[in-house]
Amino acid sequence: MTTRQPAEPADLARRAALVGTLGYLIASVLWGMNLPLSAALLQHFDPFWVSPLRYAVATVLLGGLLVASRGVRQLRSPIPLWRIAVLSLCVASFLVLYNLGLYRTHPMTVAALSAGSPVYVAVVSRLMTGARLERGFWGATALTLVGAGIAVQGRARAGGGVGGGDDDDAATGMVQFLQGGELLVVLAICSWTAYSILAQRWFAPETPQLRRTYLTTIGALPWLLLFWVGARASGLVGPPNLQPAAGPVLQLLVAAVFCTALATVAWNTGVNRLGIQTGGLWQNMVPVFAVLISLLFFGVQPLPEQLIGGAVVLAGVLYMQWQRARSARAEAAPPPR
Repeated sequence: MTTRQPAEPADLARRAALVGTLGYLIASVLWGMNLPLSAALLQHFDPFWVSPLRYAVATVLLGGLLVASRGVRQLRSPIPLWRIAVLSLCVASFLVLYNLGLYRTHPMTVAALSAGSPVYVAVVSRLMTGARLERGFWGATALTLVGAGIAVQGRARAGGGVGGGDDDDAATGMVQFLQGGELLVVLAICSWTAYSILAQRWFAPETPQLRRTYLTTIGALPWLLLFWVGARASGLVGPPNLQPAAGPVLQLLVAAVFCTALATVAWNTGVNRLGIQTGGLWQNMVPVFAVLISLLFFGVQPLPEQLIGGAVVLAGVLYMQWQRARSARAEAAPPPR
């Protein structure tokens, strides 16, 4: 009879890196798919109404998967309900702040602000955990910012916005870049970062990511409905669409299942294995995958600047992963005699 040898630290580190990278990759691809899907959905649903619809579908899916794989007792929260409420508020706040930011800000500005995700993540992580920046962080951040800037500038030139045309076009571009929602977009990213950190801190390490995601998804529903009631009462949105056509319903189901439910499970897996700072870099891959998916399935032709910028962003993410692998090998190496 042979005894099973415990895994070496280097093997565990490589396995964690592989699983975490796969989680971030899946989340980035699905969130990239979410961009064209959301644009289509917002032609039929207002931003405040579509969020609770998506989260209702995601709750049913995640709950069913959790019961089938772990049992009905897993639907109960292993942590105090007030912590679930705080986590869920962070999720709901992200959705509301981001939607309001899109409502008040030009899309080019949102793309540019999103490129700063690694910086926002690093600041929030530093404030909440006191964690030091990982090796290679600033080099990777510089690459992702440059790549995102190339893509955004190319789109702005093609659209007659910032950085191109005559003085009137430049003035128009400045107005597009400063419309009052910029801070809301940054706060939205910070809110999602806070959720990611607290979810890993408050849940026990053995708590499955599926269970964590289900609890915060169902917990976000009351907050989202409350925000929708406030938007409706204030006249910000009109009556909800209660009789959508078959096409929008199918798009809603796809977005809820893949882009909301499964993408969040994958994201939480990445945060658990690789940390939130690496996740901030992977967030910059979302526009890259959005361009590719739009090209393949929606017939949208990407600009050369978008392709070049996406390649530079990918280089930044890979650089961070390479530095992490080097650090893991150095820590696992035996000390010199």
